Amino acid sequence: MTQALKITGPDALEFLKRQASNDIKKAEKVFASFLKPKGEIVSLTVIELNAAGELIVYSKNADKLAEHLNKFLIIEDAAIETVETKEDLSALDDFEEEQSIVKLEQVKPGILDKYISFSKGCFPGQEVVSKFKNLGMKKREERSQKYTDEALEIFAAVKDFSELDPAIELLRKALKENPKNEDAYESLGVMLAKQKKFDEAIKVMHQLEMINPKNQMAQMNLSIFYMQIGNKEKAEEHKAQGTVIQFEQALKS
Repeated sequence: MTQALKITGPDALEFLKRQASNDIKKAEKVFASFLKPKGEIVSLTVIELNAAGELIVYSKNADKLAEHLNKFLIIEDAAIETVETKEDLSALDDFEEEQSIVKLEQVKPGILDKYISFSKGCFPGQEVVSKFKNLGMKKREERSQKYTDEALEIFAAVKDFSELDPAIELLRKALKENPKNEDAYESLGVMLAKQKKFDEAIKVMHQLEMINPKNQMAQMNLSIFYMQIGNKEKAEEHKAQGTVIQFEQALKS
């Protein structure tokens, strides 16, 4: 069991929006960071506004995040409660205490894209990370796509799936450069599945699902992978979700 934060009260959503570095969307989980004004990381998190209207913040250092957020609860009608959770937090990145997210980006390229929305608006530390992002993000995205393209070329040429390791390594590099590269996630999941590494392939597809809940291929691949490991219930669940997304996309077009 790990801990998470539940934010309740009439002002809970507006309060959290002002503090978090990403948009909070109903019935979706989003990566977000909580920063100090100079860009030091308080916590890297996943935030969920669930169907019941509850705001849940999953964090590896929930107690410290609660202490930080309580400092900013002045006139808002909101409360912060620490709760137990079984949520898998392995997708959250580690960081050193008081580390700047800009310095973490230099060690783990792509952290900014993963945890921060630059179209959201004001949040603590935004000025620092915005300046840094504008300097080199485009080049990282270009490198990510280059690695993805090279991996797909290898995939098209191999005759034995045991020869896919170089392609898989390229896709991992692509995701370090740009953690929002949906093509890289999908390709990585498929290649891992070709090597019968279904547990890891499922984890990759769930990461893609978190980045884009409307990605149809994430749902369809999850359906196939779960069926391969004998979990028919999960396979049918994701197949149904993929069908709904396909139908919604057809209506829009």
